[in-house]
Amino acid sequence: MTRAPTHARASLGLALVIALGALCFGARRAEAYPQFQFSSGTQRCAQCHYSPAGYGLLTSWGRDEGADTISRGGNGGLLHGAWTPPDWLALGGDFRAAAIDNDAGSSGPPEVAVFPMQAELYGRAGFGNTGLSLYVAGGLRGTTRPGQNSHAAQFESLMSREHYLMWKPSATGAYLRVGRFYAPFGLRTVEHIYYVRSVTGFNLYEETYNVSGGYLEEDWELHVTAFTAPPDSLPLALRSTAHGSGGAAYVEKRFASMASLALQGRVAKSTDQTVSQGGVVGKVWLDSAKILFMLEADLQHRAAAGAGANQFVGYFGPTFFPAKGVMASLAFERYQEDLRLAGTAHTAVDVQLNYFPWAHCELVLLGRYQMNGTGPADGPTDTLGMLQLHYYL
Repeated sequence: MTRAPTHARASLGLALVIALGALCFGARRAEAYPQFQFSSGTQRCAQCHYSPAGYGLLTSWGRDEGADTISRGGNGGLLHGAWTPPDWLALGGDFRAAAIDNDAGSSGPPEVAVFPMQAELYGRAGFGNTGLSLYVAGGLRGTTRPGQNSHAAQFESLMSREHYLMWKPSATGAYLRVGRFYAPFGLRTVEHIYYVRSVTGFNLYEETYNVSGGYLEEDWELHVTAFTAPPDSLPLALRSTAHGSGGAAYVEKRFASMASLALQGRVAKSTDQTVSQGGVVGKVWLDSAKILFMLEADLQHRAAAGAGANQFVGYFGPTFFPAKGVMASLAFERYQEDLRLAGTAHTAVDVQLNYFPWAHCELVLLGRYQMNGTGPADGPTDTLGMLQLHYYL
């Protein structure tokens, strides 16, 4: 048997050490990278992911893309190709550790912490030629506790953010999915601090139980979902921070393998309020410049106890791919809690650098500046600096 080169064995050993060390850490939402649609030569997010909406466990196509297109080299297979599961079984995992310097603009000192961010394993089992599959994601639910003597993660319980049964007989065509996951909606970014996630019902641990179906084609797709929040009576491992029940719809049209435009809507009703949302999502890939532009703009109406507020949530920014394995993003964000009141606006600028030195490995640098209100006099400014180490099985 041919032995792997010394540098490959060393990279594999380092990656496995990082993975095993992170296995004891806390979980966060695992997502896709919407920046890789079109920029990697792939039109549909579901080509790289088993989820019809494009996040979570990678397909064999996605693993190949991770090595050949996105990273600077390596083998994208499970355990770097050391073992290939049978066709009916797919396995994976995500592990992240982070260091942050977070200044929330208050009178207290900035929060400085090094903490585990995610440790999650995924499994998918297919049932012959029926088109049926079972998907389960599980890990440790943990949080940091700023202000205590230790910034170590506080482990609350085992948890399963996602578990569902799906009927999807082919890569394109109709599908049906039942279980716990996020309804297809929005850009589905990795970072949950972005307004298009944090204030639209898709923040950390806000997964719902759903009945979702749709149709996938090469140049368009449709997803329709009915959802409800998990009851508080469930064990902690199955609870959610989501509230209410309702429905969501997302339809996307793609153009010339370089652009897409999506319309979306969502209504969630709880005992406290009703939130109605509608918006657009767009992407344009300029191949000659290696730049992808992404946009999401949503209008929300929150109605509670006879009062209501119209809100705006927006994201716009370019992502540059200056070299293989390097991705640099600039984002401009806006969240206005009440369109009638200028002082309720939040504006943020984000700069992010992602480096993929080897398949399965990623280094992320993120800087964020947030201004609350129409100017510095209206409220404190917040700054965040973060370094992430990410490894996926």
